[in-house]
Amino acid sequence: MATSPIQPLFSNVDEFSLAALKAVLSETPGYNRADVPNMMEATTDAEAVATFLREYKSAKLTHRSYLKEIERLILWCVYVEEIGISSLKREHLVQYREFLSDPQPTARWCGPRANRTLSDGAPNPNWRPFAKPLSGPTIRKTISILDSFFNYLVQNNYLAGNPMAVDKRKKGKKSRSTDRWLERDEITATLTALDELATNLPEKKFEAQRAKFILLTLFYTGLRLAELTNHAMGNFSLIENEWYLTVTGKGEKERRIVVVDEYLDVLTTFRKLIELDSPFPTYQEKTPIICALDKKNPLTDSRIWQIVKWSFTLGANYLERKTHSDPENASVWEHKASKLRKASPHWLRHSYGTYLVKSGCPIEKVKELMGHSDISTTMIYVHIANNDLHASARGLSLDEED
Repeated sequence: MATSPIQPLFSNVDEFSLAALKAVLSETPGYNRADVPNMMEATTDAEAVATFLREYKSAKLTHRSYLKEIERLILWCVYVEEIGISSLKREHLVQYREFLSDPQPTARWCGPRANRTLSDGAPNPNWRPFAKPLSGPTIRKTISILDSFFNYLVQNNYLAGNPMAVDKRKKGKKSRSTDRWLERDEITATLTALDELATNLPEKKFEAQRAKFILLTLFYTGLRLAELTNHAMGNFSLIENEWYLTVTGKGEKERRIVVVDEYLDVLTTFRKLIELDSPFPTYQEKTPIICALDKKNPLTDSRIWQIVKWSFTLGANYLERKTHSDPENASVWEHKASKLRKASPHWLRHSYGTYLVKSGCPIEKVKELMGHSDISTTMIYVHIANNDLHASARGLSLDEED
C-alpha cells in the first residue's frame, strides 16, 4: 500500500459505504478495543465508523464535515501507518496532527479540487484528500471532530480509551483571523472583470453572469458554501411584502435571512437569464438556487468553489492592470490583487458579517442572521466597526513637538 495511488473511500461527500470501509480497515481487533460488550453491535472498526456516521445522517452539513475528516484519518492510517482505528495510540495521533500541517509527499496528498469519480464512476486519479496543508485553525477544527469521534466510540464501549483526549480544545477565547474578508472595491473589481469577460468574449457571457450571481448571493446572504448548494428557490419567501431566505445550517439550525432590495434585483436578473417562468421565486419552487444548465440539479460545492476562485483570479488580474493605468496607487492595487488570489468563497461570508456591523446592524441581529450559536463568534466582525482606530493612532511620531 505504501506506493499505491490514494483513492477516495466514498464516491461523494454525503454518502459512505460500509463495503468501502471494510475493504480498507482490518477486521482484527486492535489493542484499544474494549473487553466488554459494546452498545453498537459493531464487531469491526468499519462497522463502528459506519455507526458513528449514521448518527449524523440527518444533519447534512455536520455529516459532511465528519465524513471528510474521518475519511482523511482512515486514508492516513491505511497509506502511512498501515494500522486500524482500534490500534491507534497517542503517538500516532501526534504524528497525524503534524502530518495535517505538512502532508508528505505533497504531490500525492495535495492538489486542486477535483471530483471524486470520473463520469463512468471510476475513481478520479486527480482527486487528492487535501487541497493544501491545513492551517492552525483548521487543524484545531479537525482535532475537535476526531475527538468527538473517539469519545463516541469510548462512550459506546467500543474503545477502551480516547487516544486524542489530551487534544481536547480548551474553552475560552479562540484565536480568529480578522483579515479574511473582502472590501467593497475588491468585490467590485471582480464583478467588473466578469463584465469585461462577458463583453470581450460573448461565448463566455453565461459563465460570467452565473459567476456574478454566485458572488453576489454569497455576499448578500452570508451563506456557507454547503448551505448554498443545499437549498432551492423555494426557500425564498414573501412575508408581509418583504422577502426572506430561510436556510438550515450547522446543527440543523434554521435561520431567516433578510433579502435586501439590491439582491432581489440580482436574483430576478439571474432568473431571467436562465429562463425561469417567473421573475420571483414561486412557493416551494424546487429549482436549486445555483443550478446546472438542466435547471433541476444544483452545482456541487466543489464546482462553485472553483467558479469563485476563478472569478477572484480575474479580479486580481484586473487590479494588476490598474497598477499601469494608476501608477500613483500601484502598491495599493498590487496588495489588493494578491489578497484576491488568496481569497476563498468563505471570505464573502466574512464580508457579509463585517458590512452588517458597519451598517449599524445590532450585534445580536448579526448573530441571528449569520446563524452563530455563540455571540463571541459574531464579535470578530466588530473589529472593523472601529473606523476611528487608525486615525486615533496617526499622531504617533518621533518628531518633537514645537
